[in-house]
Order: sequence, then structure tokens, then C-alpha cells
Amino acid sequence: MPAPDQRPIFLTPSDLDNYRKAFESSILLGVSNKRTYFAVDIDSEKFASTLCNQKNGELLDLRHVVSVLNYQQGALMTLAQFMINWNSNNRFCGKCGHPTINSEAGNVCICQNSQCKQSHFPSMDPAIIVLVSSGEYCLLGSQKPWPKGMYSTIAGFVEPGENIEDAVIREVAEETGIKVKEIAYQSSQPWLFPSSLMLGFTATARSNKIRIAKNELEDARWFSREEIKDNLNQGLMRLPSKVSIAYHLIKTWYDKGDVGKLNPT
Repeated sequence: MPAPDQRPIFLTPSDLDNYRKAFESSILLGVSNKRTYFAVDIDSEKFASTLCNQKNGELLDLRHVVSVLNYQQGALMTLAQFMINWNSNNRFCGKCGHPTINSEAGNVCICQNSQCKQSHFPSMDPAIIVLVSSGEYCLLGSQKPWPKGMYSTIAGFVEPGENIEDAVIREVAEETGIKVKEIAYQSSQPWLFPSSLMLGFTATARSNKIRIAKNELEDARWFSREEIKDNLNQGLMRLPSKVSIAYHLIKTWYDKGDVGKLNPT
């Protein structure tokens, strides 16, 4: 619920006096600068609207505003959303089907069946994301649901029993037909929309002929730095949010060239 200047609004316990239900499912997020942060699930549209009016705020999709938040705010907001969704999705035991109860301040769900008592813990799904290059070109793809002109790096989930390097090889080949080598890990990013841990890589193409998997991508092509620069300047191309690891991978590659630095779009 950002304020007009795009800062998130943090509620105090007194703000929720008329909605005590929220305290029953509050989730401890952590402590920062001697302040303790909790996530609460406000499932009443009427009460949420009242809070917005009182705080001069607006309810917005976190995915659409995370890029304007600073690192700490973004990390806290995405963690809150993830934990609320996780608790909502684990109200019943996945082993026996009985109801669960929150424990450890909302960070564990325990089955209430005395014959089961299974503990369920939050987890993220590992996914690879890779910037593939060939000489002075990089490989970017576009998916049909994305805004027109949006291109990003190749990404996909790691399959059970698969190491992350093999996941890079498989995903790039499946989506674009390109074979890669010289796979190098770069960095990681939790991307809790809804629950991914993005593992960032670079790789070098062993082949250049693209064969698009239409069920995966709408388009894929090789871009030079000059093409990216010109397309961005003409409004013909969009890149991922500047807070995403995809943007970081693209920018790191782009900035090694001789056409200047890549500016956020």
C-alpha cells in the first residue's frame, strides 16, 4: 500500500484495532533497526479500503511497484507477500490432509493430526536464468504474455535430480535450440512471485541458429549492444525491471562493450 510518493505504508497495531482477526494470523518477518516487522493478511476489501483512505495510500500489485522501492523495502514487501501466500497454501497437511496450525510466529505449519504431526517449512523453487553470448551478441527472448517489445534472458526451473549447470544447458536448448558451453555462475536473487530462487549464469553459445519452442517463447534473437541501444532509444524495446537479476545480467554484459553504459528503462 504505497503512499503517493511511492513509499510503502507500514501499519501499527493500533491501525488494526478494528480488525483483530489480522493478529490471529500475523507472521514474524524479522527485526531491523530495533523495529520488529510482521506480515498480516487483510482479506476484507472494505477494511483495506478504509485503511487506504486513512493513510492516503493506494493498494497496488507489488510486482508493479517493487522497482521503485529501495532494496530493504523491496525485500521486506516480497517476503511478507510470500509468507502470507505460503501460510494460506498450507492450511492443510500435504501428507494426511488434516488442518495445520501456525507455529514459530507463522514460519512453520504443523499438522494437528496426532498420528502425523508433520511440520511444513517455507521453501523456494530453484530456477536458472542465463545471459548467453556469442561474440558481440547476446541472446534474448520474449514471451507472449509480456508487454510488446519486452525481451529478457532465458530462464527456467531446475528439474528434480538435475544439477544447475545441466539445467542451463537444457533450458537454453529447449527454448531456443542453442547449445552452450563455458557456463559460469554469477549471482542469485530471490524472486518471490510467487516463490523462485533465481540462479544467475553466463554462458557462451556453441551454435548460433535459433529454433524457437513456440510453447515457451514468442520470439528469440541475437542482439548487439548497438541494436539494444537503438531499440531502447526508439521505444521499440523494453528490458526487465532494473531490480531483477535478468536486468543485472544484461547490464553487466552490455557495459563491457564500447557503446556506453546501459541506463534503466
